[in-house]
Amino acid sequence: MRDFAEELSEIKKICNSKEYKYEIQNTMNILSQKPIVLYGAGELGYSVYITLKQHGVDVSCFCDKNKYGAHEKTGLPIIAPKALKNEYSDTNIIICSVNYANEMKQELNMLGINPKRIFERGFLNLHEMTPRSIEPYLEGYERAYYLLDDEKSRQVLLNRIRRCLLSSSLLHSTPILQYFDPEIITLGCDEVFVDGGMYVGDTAEQFFKYVNGNYNHYYGFEPDVENSHKAKKSLQGKSNITIIEKGLWSNETQLCFSGSFESSSKLDNCGASVVEVTSLDIYFKDKIPPSFIKMDVEGAELESLKGSRNLIIENKPKLAICAYHKPEDIYTLPELIKTYRDDYKFFLRHYSDSIYETVLYAI
Repeated sequence: MRDFAEELSEIKKICNSKEYKYEIQNTMNILSQKPIVLYGAGELGYSVYITLKQHGVDVSCFCDKNKYGAHEKTGLPIIAPKALKNEYSDTNIIICSVNYANEMKQELNMLGINPKRIFERGFLNLHEMTPRSIEPYLEGYERAYYLLDDEKSRQVLLNRIRRCLLSSSLLHSTPILQYFDPEIITLGCDEVFVDGGMYVGDTAEQFFKYVNGNYNHYYGFEPDVENSHKAKKSLQGKSNITIIEKGLWSNETQLCFSGSFESSSKLDNCGASVVEVTSLDIYFKDKIPPSFIKMDVEGAELESLKGSRNLIIENKPKLAICAYHKPEDIYTLPELIKTYRDDYKFFLRHYSDSIYETVLYAI
């Protein structure tokens, strides 16, 4: 195993190079030519806003065809795409979407927007973090590096650091394997599967496929009513399933919630609605305990694991926990699990071209 400090030293050397600093300056020159509009007012748009702010670049507004008014977190206006041609004609536009980038470009093209005004998130040399902003997390990343059980996991962690600081590409596993990676996870025919953040049932479909219809029970937790209704419809006819219209948390309460963001709906202090949340310890108090827990709960993973303490201590379920919503998730999640049981082995795998979709496995 190569020393973490040596690996980090090589990354920092690149960050201190003239070439790196020139690229940053060149990007700043491009962005300073015109005001900036972020096309996409969802989670990625906010992430790009934060990244620009870290580099000292102001944003004029967000653009979105499905939202309007003021952006919840920034207070900036959200304009309609057609406004980009007239009221905001003297702006550059950064497309803030992975799945709908091509569709957005086509819409802008149909509006007659000059292609020279349009930039994709990956085209500009905008690093997810600056060397200064990542510094508070490096000690934790080093601890996580030595907690991980295989070299591939350690490379995933290092590649995430490189992506954040250098915008380098991320090698990743096939997305369809997410949460069920056969290198790590073995599924039996009597699984009790918890799908925390079930969205519209896409992970459920994968689970049923991998177990070939042989399982004990499936539990899906989803606080977004629109998503849970879609999930119920898509999973209609499946036996031994329970869909719970609640979020996961460390206890049973009500919390603010930002909905209607498709897969990015989440518990949020700025949210306009209120949802019920519960803990797995409370919910499974009088039920057969889960054998496998998956969590993709948009930043609530740590609190949800706190609410699963007894289940983990007493039953040691397999865990597949998203570890990319917060910079510290890479180390706070395995360290918390380690306090419950010290016999877990930890693995990291990544499943997309972007910084999103990194999963911590504990078995």
